[in-house]
This record gives sequence, C-alpha cells and structure tokens, in this order.
Amino acid sequence: MHIQSRLRTTCGLAISLAMFTSLGLTAHAQQATVEGMVIGRDGPAMAVKTSDTPRLTVLLSDSTKATEKGGFLGWDRKDLGVAALVPGLSVKVEGTYDPDHKLIAKKVTFSRTAMTTAKQIDAGLYPTNAEIAAAQDQLKSDRRDIEQGQQDIDTTKQGLAANTEATATNTQGIGHANQRFTTLDQYETKGSVTVNFANGKAIVNKKDNDALTDFVKAAADTPGFMIEVQGYASTTGPAALNQRLSAERADAVLAIIQQTGVVPMTRILAPAAMGTTNQVATDHTRSGQAQNRRVVVTIVVNKGITG
Repeated sequence: MHIQSRLRTTCGLAISLAMFTSLGLTAHAQQATVEGMVIGRDGPAMAVKTSDTPRLTVLLSDSTKATEKGGFLGWDRKDLGVAALVPGLSVKVEGTYDPDHKLIAKKVTFSRTAMTTAKQIDAGLYPTNAEIAAAQDQLKSDRRDIEQGQQDIDTTKQGLAANTEATATNTQGIGHANQRFTTLDQYETKGSVTVNFANGKAIVNKKDNDALTDFVKAAADTPGFMIEVQGYASTTGPAALNQRLSAERADAVLAIIQQTGVVPMTRILAPAAMGTTNQVATDHTRSGQAQNRRVVVTIVVNKGITG
C-alpha cells in the first residue's frame, strides 16, 4: 500500500514537473528578436519589413523603450521614446509574440547613423497640402477612367452572356483597384496650427501655448489621427544655428503636446527639424522672417494603413 502511494506521488510530481517545463519552454519560445526597417506607423501599430516577412506588425506602448546607440562601439546611448520610430529607420526589436503573431515590443534599438538616414527620408515622406490636392485630382482622373472602363465592361457583358462569370470577376477586380487608388499612400490633412517664435528663440509664448493646447485636445477626437511636428527657421544667421533652432522649436512644441495628457506617444510622429526649407515669406523683411520662424503642427490620417 505504501509503495503504491509513493508511486502515485512520484508520478504526480513527474507530471507536474513536465507541465511546468513545457510551459517554461513555451514562454521561452515566444521570446523573439527581429531586425528590419520601419515601413509604416499607425498609432501603436508599427509595420517592419524583415528578411523573412515583407510586413511584420509590431505593437508599441508608452512603456516600450526606444534607444539610440552611438559613439565608440555603441556605448553612447540615448532613450528617445517611440515617437522617434519613423519610416525608413533600421531597427532591432525585442519582445514576445501574441496569439495573432504580432510582436509586442519591449525594446527597440537603432544606431545614430540609422536615425540620421531615417530623418532624411522622413523629411520628404509626408506630402504637403498642395501635393495631397494634386494627388487627389489625379486619383479622381484615374477613377473616371476606371468608371469608363466599367461601362465598357458592362456593354461587352450584355453581348457576351456566355462569359458572364468571367466578366463579373473582372468587374470585381476593377472595383478593388478603384478602392486601392483612393486609399493607398494617401495622407489626409485634418487640420493644422502654426506656432511662431522670436528671433533666435525656441520658447513658446502663452497665447500660442493656449491655442496649441486647445488644438491638440480637439484633434484627439479624430479617429486614426497622427500628429506631425515640423520646426523651421528663417535664413538669417548661420545655417548650423538655424538647423539647431528648428530642432529646438519642434522639441518645445512636442513637450507642450505631451503635457496635455490627451495624446499617447504612439500617436506622435518624430519631430522633424526642417531648417530653412519651405519658406512661407520673404526673409528680406522683419515680418517675413517672423513668419518663417515657426513650428507647424498637423493632424494627418494615413488612409493607406487605417483603410
């Protein structure tokens, strides 16, 4: 009797140990480290292209560490936050997979050189309002051509009753193409606000601070929104100083946006220092210089991702 009892106890312990070991192996198997390039951002969801998959979904949170490595052997490190993860950035992501095979990021690292390259790419990534309008006009033209093609298909279908099934398939394909033309790679601007600065300064005055805060709080109700921050400087003064001022101004505005508490970091695109590009007025007058010393905050919705 005692021997049977000991056997049962021993078997129970062995089964429990096997279960814990299995669970431990499963948890360990879920840990993952991938390397690739950021190809898109939609709030907490970041798309990364790796050598194994053209589009891996990485889930970010405010607790995700985003660290830039630089200096000798990468010992110089700087925590920049998930807002720094812009398209074009080569990254290393560490985390675990969820049941939908989405990688929940615990840590994202990248080199200083990769960040410099990504910022150069990102500076020309988001279209201006004029570019968006031109693209929409082209899309309308494409849509008219597609609709004309649809009419031609309908006419042909009437005389080809025997090929009804094949014609219907073609019609469906054109419908899908039409939908893609209206959403792919299209950023819709939902609104913008401009903050101006004194000469050589990166301090936001109270009036602009209040206007920016109200704008951001209202924008937080926009479904699928992203906030883009671009800092500029006038052409007066040394080029290096103007580039630094444009960066400091963008960072100052970003700090105010974060202080509102209504916008998660995952909804903010990395602030862009645009230097003296895209001048909105002549720098030959004081009023023109004042207009060029600015930060533009834009609310955009990426239809190509959210659609």
